[in-house]
Amino acid sequence: MKRFAAIFVVATLLACGKRGDPKPPVPLIPKATSDLVVTQRGSNVILSWSYPSLTTAGKSLTGVRRIVVYRHAEESPISPAAPPLALPQFNKLRKQLDSIDSARLPAATSGSHLTYVDAPPFHAADGRPMRITYSVVTEGETAKSDLSNLASIEPIDVAIAPPALTATAKAEGVTLSWTAPQTSVTPGAKPVIAGYNVYRGDATTPINTSPISATTYVDVPPYGEQEYRVTAVGRVTPHIESEPSLAARATYKDLLPPATPTGLAVLVETKAVRLVWDPVDSPDLAGYKVYRSEGSGAVLKVVARIPLTPQPITATNYRDVNVSVGISYFYEVTAVDKSGNESKPAKSDWALAPK
Repeated sequence: MKRFAAIFVVATLLACGKRGDPKPPVPLIPKATSDLVVTQRGSNVILSWSYPSLTTAGKSLTGVRRIVVYRHAEESPISPAAPPLALPQFNKLRKQLDSIDSARLPAATSGSHLTYVDAPPFHAADGRPMRITYSVVTEGETAKSDLSNLASIEPIDVAIAPPALTATAKAEGVTLSWTAPQTSVTPGAKPVIAGYNVYRGDATTPINTSPISATTYVDVPPYGEQEYRVTAVGRVTPHIESEPSLAARATYKDLLPPATPTGLAVLVETKAVRLVWDPVDSPDLAGYKVYRSEGSGAVLKVVARIPLTPQPITATNYRDVNVSVGISYFYEVTAVDKSGNESKPAKSDWALAPK
């Protein structure tokens, strides 16, 4: 009984102990953006960066209240080797350009990236070029991130969109042609053109691997209707180009005929003429067509060309049983693909149907 009473007293004293003060919740601090890049298209500078999704602790970021865009514009350094702004310098000189709140974020999102379009000044009052530096800050529900990496660009007098783009489907591909722009997006300034980029469909990556120096380009796309746009490139790094041209469309289809059949031989039989030839190696071969012509006169001349197989045949031989004895015949065989392209004919010697 005494032992039970002692245990009860100890338990009571422990239960009445003072509890510690409640700890405040750990703030969810958004991780700073590290992949901000800037490009120029026409008279605009385009910012792009990954949608913020993590906290500094590596946890999922549950909410973004807004993203603040900062900018600093300065006259471009005289020396090309002048170092870019350091983060502490930018932190002192920065000015808030815009704030993208949560309601505007869906419209600014493309895939896994956010984009923002700015129209900064290209030149200072004395005509010198400007260097524009950007950074973004993500604000969560309870805390905000550090400044992102700095991304700088020196906008140039890029050309207007290339005019007069045409697209013509030919056997070798779609031939594109356009006119070199003569003016820039800056009134009175000569356009800076380092080449051209060609875009197919709604792709954001050009189909050419490096800027094209000419104003023509041949593309070999998949079969079907294709749409193209062309931009004038001002600089490769950072990426600077004009606005895209008006679209040009063309329907590309197989226009190349298969090879001409070889080894055509004529075998004269009783009341018939048999033709044999070697097969044509073509992945889209539909078959062969056979034509017959009759000859007249001491020196045989073709007087008519009659298709003996209106639809292509798949065999590599044909027996003409509708011959008249004593008449000379001349034969041609062509290869036809599934797109209807027909090869040049293989021609036989004259064959006389015997009496």
